[in-house]
Amino acid sequence: MTDYAKPVNETDIKKAKTFYDIVCWGGLLIVLLPVGIANIILGYLMGDSPCTLCWGQRQQMAYIGVVALFMVRYGFKPKYLATMLVMAAIGLYSSFRHLGNHAFRDVGQGFGLDIFGLHTQFWAEVVFWCVVMLFGLATFLAPRFDALIAEMRGKPFRPLTGFYKIAFGIVAFIIGSNSFQALWSTGLPPNWGQGDPYRFSWNTKYIKWSDESWEGMWAGINFLGRRDVKDPDFAYAPNEKKLGITFEHDAEKGPLNVNGKLAVTATRDIQGIDAKLNTLQKIRGEYVVTSKYDFWFLGEDLKPVVHAAMDPWFSANVLDIVGVTEFCDDAYVLMGMNKSFLKIRKNPNADDVTGWPNFTTGRDQVEAVDGFGRGRIGTERAKMFYVHSSATDGKYVYMATVPDNKDKKTFVISKALQSDFVLSGEFKPTSDLLKDGRSLGELYVTGMVYEDGRLWAVSKNFNVLIAIDLATEQVVDVKALPADLTDIRGLVKSGDTFEILDGNRIVTLEAAK
Repeated sequence: MTDYAKPVNETDIKKAKTFYDIVCWGGLLIVLLPVGIANIILGYLMGDSPCTLCWGQRQQMAYIGVVALFMVRYGFKPKYLATMLVMAAIGLYSSFRHLGNHAFRDVGQGFGLDIFGLHTQFWAEVVFWCVVMLFGLATFLAPRFDALIAEMRGKPFRPLTGFYKIAFGIVAFIIGSNSFQALWSTGLPPNWGQGDPYRFSWNTKYIKWSDESWEGMWAGINFLGRRDVKDPDFAYAPNEKKLGITFEHDAEKGPLNVNGKLAVTATRDIQGIDAKLNTLQKIRGEYVVTSKYDFWFLGEDLKPVVHAAMDPWFSANVLDIVGVTEFCDDAYVLMGMNKSFLKIRKNPNADDVTGWPNFTTGRDQVEAVDGFGRGRIGTERAKMFYVHSSATDGKYVYMATVPDNKDKKTFVISKALQSDFVLSGEFKPTSDLLKDGRSLGELYVTGMVYEDGRLWAVSKNFNVLIAIDLATEQVVDVKALPADLTDIRGLVKSGDTFEILDGNRIVTLEAAK
């Protein structure tokens, strides 16, 4: 440990000078390499023009370099080190925000020029982590702090050596050159660049100054941004208010022209389950119902035969079960609202210890399939949507998006191959039955089933049953359900007979006479 009771000696002073030299090198290199290369080589020579986020990251690097030189000139002060760390933190957020926009694109895809196959937004992340590591290392190896102060010998600033003057000059030139490039390519305030910038040019006719990025800037701070999607509306957790949806149960008011009606022919109460049920499917002649993370297999008397509950957070998180589909000969797929899933099968001799990670209840009745049984389906068009239903044709599993607080117009059907659960296709259905000015995104599909090349889907909003032809990707049939069914969930189809959940009862529907 450093003994501060001993006086500072010449060895300590030499260590202090070395420390300042290292800091000077750090400040010089962070400006010379990433900022200088981006400005001169990528910019002037190769025509790369920064987007708004790129400019922000360049500024943060420049600030760090300048503060490092302030430390070299005016001595070590905690506020200088703190400023560098704060700028590094802001830079890490900015570069992570930028990198996140493009990180999951296909190989070779990206934004702007690349260096060694990695695009500049990735290198910004590397630079800021290097700042944290290197200046942290420099501080760790620094001499005793009173030597840093003593080295200044009571003067208000440290003398500039030849090396310092060169470093200061290079940094000043690069920052000046960046300032010029910014003014030339993005303009004076309120212009501040573009999200998709034009190629840099010395010819003014190719330059575009824009202030469009200000639009929506003050609409409110939300760190989740596009991902601030509220949870779907569940039977056990109604969420109309946060979603901004008022459910309507009159099919005639819906976005589609109705070409038939269904009438209730029977209702049967589900026995022995207090939880509000959210899904209904019939697989291998057996009803399966779910509520949040619990699921039940029902007997012919509609009483539970098997009850289990999954742990939603283990490994791949599977949130709120919205569909159950057949899988292989004896297994099932529990689909979560977030397009993650758990593959299970019933087993009266299931091992309690093996089932511990996956199930909180019923570990002696069910087990995971294929190891831990969990996975995620990555989508493109449906990436920012939750789903509230799933169906299978034996080869693919299908999912339908539901509208939310961000988007009430888009309706996407996604499908994944069940052999590997990798996305195989997506489409936005169209329909000749759609009313003028209306959108299929107004539907709130809460149940779905496959039969003979069609997906049958039931919507809680507007109480309609639709048929989607998978070959033409069109809604080809629309049936109205009675308006007194106020919480339609799940769907079973047997010939011309349909069954849905309304509350904790199974409602049978057939064509109205």
